[in-house]
Amino acid sequence: MKAQMNTLFRTALLASAASASLLAVPTFAQAQTDADAVDVGEIVITGSRIRRDTFSSPQPLSVVSAESIRDAGTISIGNILLEQPNINPATNSQNSSGTLFLAGQTRADIRGLGPTRTLVLMDGRRLPFSDASSPAVDLNTIPSLMVKSIETIAGGASAVYGSEAISGVVNFIMKKEQDGLELDLQGGITQRGDGEEFRSGFNWGKKFLDEKLNVLVGGEYAKQDLIMQKDRGDFFPGFRRDTRLTPQTILPGSPSATTPFATFQLIGGALGTARAVTRDVRDNGVSIVRLSPACSTTTSQPDCQDPSLFFTGVYNALQGKSDRAVLRTYVDYKLAEDWNVFIDASYLKANGYGIFQPPFSSTAGGGLMPVVLRGDNAYLNGAGTTAAQLRAEWTAAAKTFTQGSTAQVGKFWNEFGGRDVRSSREQARVAGGFAGKFQTFGLDVGVDGYAQYSQLDGTTTSYNVPRVARVQQATDAVLLNGQVVCRDANARAAGCVPWDLINGPSREAILWTNALSATDQTVKQTVAGLNFVTDLFDLPAGPVGLAFGAEYRKEESLFVQDALGASGALFFNAIGTRGGEYNVKDVYGEVRVPILKDFLLAKELTVELAGRASDYSTIGGTDQYRVNITWSPVEDVTFRATEATAVRAPNIVELFAPQNRNFTGAAIDPCDRDVFRGATAAQQAARRVTCAAAIPNYNPLTFVSNFGTGRSSLALLQGGNPDLGPEKAKTYQYGVVIKPRWVPDLSISVDYFKYNLRDAVGTIPINTLLGALCHDDATTAFASNPFCTQIRRDPTGANGGAVPGGVTEIVLLNQNVATTKVEGYDYSIAYGFRTEDVLGKDYGSIALRLDATWMYQFVQQGLPGQAFVQFANTITNATPEWKANGSVRWTYDKFSFGWSTNYFGSMIISQVQQKGVLDPYTTGDYFRHDMRVSYRLNDDVSFRAGIVNVFDKNPPERPEIFTGTGTGSSQYDNAGRFFFVGANMNF
Repeated sequence: MKAQMNTLFRTALLASAASASLLAVPTFAQAQTDADAVDVGEIVITGSRIRRDTFSSPQPLSVVSAESIRDAGTISIGNILLEQPNINPATNSQNSSGTLFLAGQTRADIRGLGPTRTLVLMDGRRLPFSDASSPAVDLNTIPSLMVKSIETIAGGASAVYGSEAISGVVNFIMKKEQDGLELDLQGGITQRGDGEEFRSGFNWGKKFLDEKLNVLVGGEYAKQDLIMQKDRGDFFPGFRRDTRLTPQTILPGSPSATTPFATFQLIGGALGTARAVTRDVRDNGVSIVRLSPACSTTTSQPDCQDPSLFFTGVYNALQGKSDRAVLRTYVDYKLAEDWNVFIDASYLKANGYGIFQPPFSSTAGGGLMPVVLRGDNAYLNGAGTTAAQLRAEWTAAAKTFTQGSTAQVGKFWNEFGGRDVRSSREQARVAGGFAGKFQTFGLDVGVDGYAQYSQLDGTTTSYNVPRVARVQQATDAVLLNGQVVCRDANARAAGCVPWDLINGPSREAILWTNALSATDQTVKQTVAGLNFVTDLFDLPAGPVGLAFGAEYRKEESLFVQDALGASGALFFNAIGTRGGEYNVKDVYGEVRVPILKDFLLAKELTVELAGRASDYSTIGGTDQYRVNITWSPVEDVTFRATEATAVRAPNIVELFAPQNRNFTGAAIDPCDRDVFRGATAAQQAARRVTCAAAIPNYNPLTFVSNFGTGRSSLALLQGGNPDLGPEKAKTYQYGVVIKPRWVPDLSISVDYFKYNLRDAVGTIPINTLLGALCHDDATTAFASNPFCTQIRRDPTGANGGAVPGGVTEIVLLNQNVATTKVEGYDYSIAYGFRTEDVLGKDYGSIALRLDATWMYQFVQQGLPGQAFVQFANTITNATPEWKANGSVRWTYDKFSFGWSTNYFGSMIISQVQQKGVLDPYTTGDYFRHDMRVSYRLNDDVSFRAGIVNVFDKNPPERPEIFTGTGTGSSQYDNAGRFFFVGANMNF
């Protein structure tokens, strides 16, 4: 504990020094000077429906202003929210291009519990899901210029808002009126000349009919361009671990043993006994080169650096490509002094582009598209230097020129092009409602009601996903009656065109084998709500506030894959059709009771209670509650405490998705020799037994698995479960807010948080299944262990396992199995002052702010009774123990200058590999600095500019970070130094 407190003190000093000396743009609500203060009257804050006469919140509340959104320099609201230490990265511009259906989307994730447990609202009303394949809200559907503020509460809010609010709520408060026309333009580009961003937006508003009718129309268009890893010298060709050593150090990335031309595995076996040849990329592909032993194995070894090979990083995108157009209209009409009606409608059209490697085959065999070269292949025995040289190698490997003599083919099928994906979505939403006041039983009652309907229609087209059987048929070319034809007679009848693996295919062969797959989706949401609010009676400390109401919601979705893609015939995920619907009816109530006011040691004491009962068509009844206590012993100090329960109902995908095949690169085989070497003595003892039971002739010193870091992806059989129950959580928050009267405009807050989530929907963590539940459990007979039966191994290696004992598939279906516990502290300090008050001369005003989160526990339990695994401070969940944002802004007359610093603490690399096995074992501390300036030419025109990542700070050079599509779901910036300019005009 002493070491942790020393770390806390040191971090606070560093961040405070950075804030004081570097100047930063505040991300959240600014400290407000007395001159800026306004009388706000009664308001409703996020987290409660009871109106109150103060901004004081019973729970920690983060606010992003419209000015901060506009000046941030990014076209993505999600990137702005990432500045908050309590927000974790989820789907965003750095990783969505590596997804099949979510390209171009950005999602919010409070505390790292997942976007499905973060509820997103607009003006307190639930927003519709943005995708049928993974239900959550895309923040890019919201026109940023029309956002008045963003309020975030990190804590259980299900009692107030319903399901999905386990980790908290993000509420977008929208603009409702405008006088005239506002235009806003912004553009940006990285220092390397890529990753261009552009956004243009407008708002127009006017009042009519003696100001009874208010009309606001606005919208925006935004686009973002690609950043490829190959265009970043610091990132390319990447990094890898030297698995030959202990500890494993970092080497430059090795080329792939699979090339865009073809690699032929002439002799199988381990390093030193394998032999492979390939066409030499340095010689225009006209000569055959024998690969070195380090490059001849199915997965290239750490010292493989043959110049005839290439690096797969050329296919990786560090930032995706997307564009979107959003239009919103808001109209309200005053029927009477206290009554009005409104319509709020929006339309979105968005395109996102996924970037994937071309289809590939491995010299290990197995996978989606195994291909072999047979000794009687017509092109192998044909004319030309390349064929002649390959025949010489074929003979040297003691192979014959007969059908039964074969070599596995490793190849990136560049002839098809990249497996690019285009996801197009159109979404329409309309809400209509009323608000008013009436009197009954001597009470002034406020009432509002609304109905909302939304529908999303989308199409995802996956290009260049060839027909696997046709590729295998076309490459199996033979001579028949003096003509080169496909061996398979049925294929010939279907128009098969032979594919020349030696010299390259014809255009006709490519067209015959290539294909595309399309999916169509529809997502519908219907919501209606009726809310009442009143003061029941007065107590000596103030009125007792009451809010209650009822809501109805119906969710529907349908996801349909084309018949060819669903058949499993393509180099693509066979997903098929999935769909379903459910509805829920809710009633809720809130009461706010002021107990004491202006007493000794009780300047204020207030208790708030909230409860909600729900009836789901799928899981039946649920209930939730929340208790808030606010106590101010003196005017300067306020203590606040919240305890709540929360639920999340399983969504349509979790319930009704059909079982289908997916792939992962995150799995590690406990039986693999490198993993075995890093295991504990107890684990090694268990694995000698269980791995031997699963793998013929198992040797822990020589067995090389077919999957793992840097190897082929592992197939998963995944799907839904209609018998799922609700997720349940208990959340706790205890904090203090200090606003000393003797230091005007200084605010300090410290809040403890704790989440206990159980019965979480998901699958058993794959490495838990492979390790603790199967191969590390020698107490249960292997054949009778139900978890081991979910791991399907190929004893011969000839049926998709690539090597004897390789895994062909792991079965992972949805279950209510997991438990997560999160614990930590949030810290905030804000201070604002006028220089005239301090220096005696007016040089403007300065606002400083520091926000930090210390999350020292994020543990997960894959199954009841199993040990908890710590993910806090690990890159697995992209969850550093310490995160902070420090900022200061100086405003003088028409000019404003700011500097912000984001800090992510050092994280450990792996829970699987022990310390001492990897070197380095941590990421190291990371700081990113941003600078922004603005100038107001007059009341109607202003300009802004800035630099994001001023010092061009790269993510840590660790292979566990640079995998897949760049840095994955991390908060590290991989775009590098980024410049932007913008202008705002009012007419």
